Amino acid sequence: MRKVPSSPWFVLLAFVMLCSVILSACSGNSNAPANNEAGKDANGDKNAAATQEPAPNEELNEVTLKIMLLGDKPKDADLVYDELSKLAKRDINAKVEVENLAWGEWTQKYPLLFSSGEDFDLVYVADWTGYQGYAGKNAFLELTDDLLSKHAPITWEKTPKDAWEQAKVGGKVYAVPQSVQENASQAFLIRGDLREKYNVPPVKDMAGFEAYLMAVAKNEKGIIPFAYQLQTEAFIMKFFDDPQAYSNGSVPSNSALNWNYWSKEAMKAQDGFATPGYKNFSATMYKWQKAGIISKNALTQKERSSQLFDAGKSATSAWSLDQLSNQAVNVTKAHPEWKPEVFIPQIAIVPSKFTQNGVAVNANSKNPERALMLLDLLKWNLEYTDLTWYGIKGKHWEPAGDDRFKSLPDAVNYPPSSNDPWGWRGPNERWSVDQPDEIVAQLKGYRMETHEYPYGMNFIYSDAKVKNENAAIQNLAQQYMNPASVGLVDYETAYGKFQAAAKKAGLDKVLKDLQEQIDTYKASHP
Repeated sequence: MRKVPSSPWFVLLAFVMLCSVILSACSGNSNAPANNEAGKDANGDKNAAATQEPAPNEELNEVTLKIMLLGDKPKDADLVYDELSKLAKRDINAKVEVENLAWGEWTQKYPLLFSSGEDFDLVYVADWTGYQGYAGKNAFLELTDDLLSKHAPITWEKTPKDAWEQAKVGGKVYAVPQSVQENASQAFLIRGDLREKYNVPPVKDMAGFEAYLMAVAKNEKGIIPFAYQLQTEAFIMKFFDDPQAYSNGSVPSNSALNWNYWSKEAMKAQDGFATPGYKNFSATMYKWQKAGIISKNALTQKERSSQLFDAGKSATSAWSLDQLSNQAVNVTKAHPEWKPEVFIPQIAIVPSKFTQNGVAVNANSKNPERALMLLDLLKWNLEYTDLTWYGIKGKHWEPAGDDRFKSLPDAVNYPPSSNDPWGWRGPNERWSVDQPDEIVAQLKGYRMETHEYPYGMNFIYSDAKVKNENAAIQNLAQQYMNPASVGLVDYETAYGKFQAAAKKAGLDKVLKDLQEQIDTYKASHP
């Protein structure tokens, strides 16, 4: 198959001081429309569906809908969602409540949402939050043709066929995915002033990035060169692997399991901790830990590097390219003397899956039909999208044409896309006026085209036969390999202990089970 092209973003470093983007960090239906027009609507300009008037609500009893979102709560979030409640009261006779799971604790609290029977209606889901695993455990309501067509008709009609297919678990749909593809590039934001201060050349590759970190570690006191947080920034591991064929298939329930999805031949079950890419990564982390580049508190650190960068406590931020572009503009306004710069490692870029962001209905929701009505509005009604993505018009932002916006002073209390609206990502996004027209054209163009996925991108793993083994191995990975992933223990010591214990816990069994599933996938995907 055709190789996915390398990222073109490295040529844009000169523009980063201006860059800003409000882009971020799946329900399957065999009868969903598959025609090209549906996909074109989902990825194209705003259309009639985006502003379609909701049905009158006179016959609806008033209900309260609770949404669970990820990330730290912005200061003005309550003000914004009070306004959302007014809209929802008007249109579907519903009050909206939101609860945030902070970045420093979401991995602990997210599983409890489903094991404790907590009362809520909608929840952010994604591949990286373990959507497939939770769906397989009946945490979410199955979204049938009937439910979607009756209560989320625009979503049901205009979500691309590939998105529905990617959202299927066991042939059934349990979440509504985003309706556009997005560039899945990830990158680093650094302090240009510190780079210049210590005569480090502009960063163009990982060696140059390390030279910058070493210079900061050697000369700057009171700042962490890279406040790396393993929970949310483990994606940097791929920057230490083969840039054209890194192993990217992974399992949330067992971080030891891994496969390369670039081609049919390369797609094999493997112990990810034994790969050359991971060995290189952990060896580098060990070196960086010794040099004082990453924190000795990396395993317990609650803040993301991006948060500590904004606070002046980290000289590096790691995030998606979209979010870093947004952060660079905000930092330039708050601290122009920092001269923020973006470094984008050159690796083969894969368009994000449609299940990169999504929203599911709690299996125990008391009002699933109304929850779907709200989601339809959030995704396709411009008034709802603008409010939840950018805040209150005239307070946090103001429109600048059909698809641009200008941040106002209060945007610091509700930054664009800051309160996890990614689950209802659709065609109504706006771009900051601070962003050059040529960059906006590229970002919009990416969403309006269909991008090819690698061979094994749509493979979905099930741990139905090895749940206990996976749980045991995951505990061992956290005990032995997490310290190696932040450089607190050398690779050979950590992996020797892990492998011996994991073998006893069933590592060979789960690898065999994974390979059997891969073989089944290959048989149906020649």
